[in-house]
Amino acid sequence: MYPVLYFLLEAAVVYALAAVVMYASWRLGGDDVLLASAVSSYLMLLTVSQFLASKIMNIGYANLPSGTVTYSATVATLDVLTLKYGRRIGYWVVRVAALLQLGLWAIIQLTIYAPPAPFWNLQGAFASIVGESARIAVASVAAFFTAETLDVHLVSRIMGNVFKRVGISDPVSMTVDSLVFVPIAFYGVMPIPALLSTMIGLILGKITLVPLTIGAVAVNRSTLKYAPVIQIR
Repeated sequence: MYPVLYFLLEAAVVYALAAVVMYASWRLGGDDVLLASAVSSYLMLLTVSQFLASKIMNIGYANLPSGTVTYSATVATLDVLTLKYGRRIGYWVVRVAALLQLGLWAIIQLTIYAPPAPFWNLQGAFASIVGESARIAVASVAAFFTAETLDVHLVSRIMGNVFKRVGISDPVSMTVDSLVFVPIAFYGVMPIPALLSTMIGLILGKITLVPLTIGAVAVNRSTLKYAPVIQIR
C-alpha cells in the first residue's frame, strides 16, 4: 500500500506545483507571462522525466518508469496551452520541445566521448548512467512527439467542456505514448515479459493520473476564465 500512496502523493505535489505556477503566472503577469511559464514548465518536466525514466519503480499494482509523474504533468501544461492559445501554439510547443530534446541527446553523446582528465576514473560509470539517459531521450522524443501531437489534435477538436475534452484526449495520448516509449527505451535491456509488464504498468499508471490532469486544467479554466467551448485558432 505504501508504494501506491507514495506515487499518488508525488503526483499530487507535482500537479499542484504545475497548476499553481500557471495560475500565479497569469495572476501576476497576464497572458504573456502565463505563456512563458507554461512553456518553461513543460520543457523542464519533460527533461526531468527523461533522466528519471532510467529507474523502474514498483507501486504495488504496476512497474513503471520513475519519470511517469513528471511526464504526465507535461500533458496538463500542454492542455492548458492548447486550450488557452489554440492548436497552432500547442503544435509548435511540441515541435520545439522535440528539437531541444534531440539537442540534449547530442550534447550527452559529445560529453560521453569527450576525453576525460587523467585523474578521472569514473568514465565507465558515467557513460553507463548518462548513456542510458541518452537512449531514453531518443525514445522520449519519438513517443512524446507522436502522443502529444495527438493530444493537441484531440483536445482542440473535441467539442464540449474541459472535463470531456481532457478526459478523452489524455487517456488516448498517454496510451499511445507508452506503446511507443517502452519498446524503444528498454528493448534488449530487459526481458520481454518485463518489457510487457512495464508497458502495461505505464499505461495503468498514467491513466490513474488522468483525474489530476483534469483537475489541474479545470482549476486554470476557472481562474483564467476559459469558456466551456473555445474557438480553435
